[in-house]
Amino acid sequence: MPTRLPAFRLLVLGSVLGLLVLALGPALTPAAAAQESSATESPSASAASTTASSATAASGNTGTSGEDSEGSQGPAGKTIVYGIPGLTINDIDPVRTPNLYKLFSEGAAANLNVRTIGSATCPGSGWLSMGAGARAQAGPPTDPEQEGNRATCPPLSAPSTSDGVVKKALDDADDATKSGAEAQRSSDEDLAEASADGTATATIEDFESIKESNVDSGYSVDYGMLARLVREQGKSCVAAEGPGAAYAVADENGIVANYTDDAASADCRLDLVDLGSIGSSAWLYDPIPDYSYTVPVFFDREERVAEADERLGDKLEEARDSATPGSEEPTIMVAGLGDSSSLPQLRAFIASGPGYEPGSLSSASTRTPGLLQLTDIAPGILDQFGVSSPSGISFDNTPTDDDPQERIDDLVSESQKATSIYQHLSTFSLLLDITFYLLFILCGVLLSRNLLGRRGGATIAPTVHRFLAWASLAVATLPMSAFMAGLFPWARLPHPGFGLSVSIAVSAALLFGASLLPPWGRTWRGRVAALSLLSFLILSADLITGSHLQGNSLLGYNPIVGGRYYGLGNQGAAIFIVSLFIFLGLAISWLRAKGHRRMVFILPLVLGLLAVFVSGNPSWGAKFGGTIATLAGLLVLLALVSRIRLSIFRLMLIGLASLAVLLGIAFLDWLREPGARSHFGNFFDQIVTGEALQVVGRKLGANLHIMQINPALAIVTPLAVIAILFFLRYLLHFPSIAATSRAGLLANKWRGRLPQVFRDQDVHFGFLAAVTGMAVGLVLTDSGIAVPSTGAMVLLPYLLALSAEHAKEDVGVKSVAGKKADRT
Repeated sequence: MPTRLPAFRLLVLGSVLGLLVLALGPALTPAAAAQESSATESPSASAASTTASSATAASGNTGTSGEDSEGSQGPAGKTIVYGIPGLTINDIDPVRTPNLYKLFSEGAAANLNVRTIGSATCPGSGWLSMGAGARAQAGPPTDPEQEGNRATCPPLSAPSTSDGVVKKALDDADDATKSGAEAQRSSDEDLAEASADGTATATIEDFESIKESNVDSGYSVDYGMLARLVREQGKSCVAAEGPGAAYAVADENGIVANYTDDAASADCRLDLVDLGSIGSSAWLYDPIPDYSYTVPVFFDREERVAEADERLGDKLEEARDSATPGSEEPTIMVAGLGDSSSLPQLRAFIASGPGYEPGSLSSASTRTPGLLQLTDIAPGILDQFGVSSPSGISFDNTPTDDDPQERIDDLVSESQKATSIYQHLSTFSLLLDITFYLLFILCGVLLSRNLLGRRGGATIAPTVHRFLAWASLAVATLPMSAFMAGLFPWARLPHPGFGLSVSIAVSAALLFGASLLPPWGRTWRGRVAALSLLSFLILSADLITGSHLQGNSLLGYNPIVGGRYYGLGNQGAAIFIVSLFIFLGLAISWLRAKGHRRMVFILPLVLGLLAVFVSGNPSWGAKFGGTIATLAGLLVLLALVSRIRLSIFRLMLIGLASLAVLLGIAFLDWLREPGARSHFGNFFDQIVTGEALQVVGRKLGANLHIMQINPALAIVTPLAVIAILFFLRYLLHFPSIAATSRAGLLANKWRGRLPQVFRDQDVHFGFLAAVTGMAVGLVLTDSGIAVPSTGAMVLLPYLLALSAEHAKEDVGVKSVAGKKADRT
């Protein structure tokens, strides 16, 4: 009889496991601690607390009001951001681009993810997102089928400084504010009066059409956030030169407070300068003569980059000539704010000046040296000015003694790795999908012992089992080898795609060989247990040490896509969960056979707790849905091992306990400063601000989009869902199945025909826990459709490999039984 344990004990057990995760969580990183301490200081004190912001500590004493202090320190220097959409680190060369190379040599740099909405980012979208500090799109893509239209990016609208047009825009904005249709944090009439010397108020006509594509995008966009916060905190103003810069500065009504043709001469602390783009005419427009985005059909990219460098040199010279006598050295930033074609890539970001030592840049949003997001730029600038931003992001400069060319090579290698992964991802996914289909069919053949037994075919069943087992064991190494390929410098080879393939093959061979080592390599159970444990330990070690194998992996996440930069990804979570529970099932079976009764409970509790901790720790796995899935699977496993009858009610308790624990973790993470939060804290913040439903809708749309662009996955997923539903139904009756029930009748039909592994309850427990984890992951994780599909690609090979255990003896027993039956 199953043990009838009170249901609330399951809830208590889940709570205890989750609270241990909270209690053992590591302290804040130094960067996070610094942000917390700066939150208690005044803006000026916070700015003066770091080297990077010390040069801007006097930012509140500049502008048109003449409030400069009487101290011996001169006026703070300007911060100037030059935007060159399409620029990459690989474009920087000491001969062809001397100005860029000098800035790179003297300052810090990073690859820049410019993803906004859609796979590739147009220049207008890049500028708009940079100024808002959030993903935004500058109008819908144009129709390339229109006559004479070869471009896909919407044109950049030149701002108008006409008095009549500006006055009408201000009046319309004022009327909207009074009618309550829109709420503004500052009066637009004040904007006109606040225009600095050398600038004028301008407006981008029909700005509503530019904003239109962001209405239902699932992202909240605060247009012109950077300029508004700089102005409101008394840090002078932001001058915009060029149409792209105007997009970054414009408020929600399309009004640009300080538009100019010469930002260097404007009396503003922060200048944004549009230097034009590097790209093809099939991708970009030529809306304005002086800021041409059109290039010849057959253009020389190196020539275009050299021209951009010349324009940059001229602007730098103008900035030096226009600098206030005695002022500090300006801070110069160059950013590739957008793509140069429909093929997305990582772009360039360089920061040179006070506080930026030669080295790499990163942020709390990426936690990866040498990698920034487009949406990090505005918060990073605000942090320099001592102004708090909604995200709390700041730049993290890691100095290095490497020479400039070596630093360029390192960043180019990482960029090339991201591009190669992006280009080969669909091919690798298709390979795994086809392999899964074949194994699914062969699995049906394997389980159909009647088919193998016809016309004397029962004698070849062991051979079929062993062949499928060896093939399946080899296939089971492929998903994990996609992560281990990151241990090899394949991106530095002349042909990165070939290097990636070789790295995956070598990794798979190493995993396969490790599973065959004695003593565990003598049996199929030992081989599967070794491979699953090795996969679990490698993923755990990677998460603890910074998720280096997760990033730029064919089954991890890609910096170009920018959905996640650290922690446990969806496909990694699937392998993590399946490997954990398959190993535990096999280990529990071995321990029970050896008579280690206590270890049968201690091992899953300890290893499962470690898995929950690694996955749920905000500084390691930071996987909200994956942690709930792991915890739910662990509770199911412990209940089955304890012989607790599982009902619908108790399964619901397990789910609620897991969710409650993770919400508690998310709440504690939310209490941190915004820049120090992980995905847990950000999710809880979305609940608090009411954006959770909007985010859930966007995630659901992402799942549907994945199935559209990957038809093979659309077939794998229903197969995985069918398997999950079947096993969950089976879970309710296992381990006691009444012989007269439907499940009992079905089981009796297969009794004696299934491989021996199917008759081992403990191995069943592991499989059922894994299936439970995949089912929960499907529902609760971002793009969760990848969890059951990827998990099935690991679970099925393990099943086929285990089916070869004692295959010969099974057939022999069946044959003897058959002969006895014939005699009677």
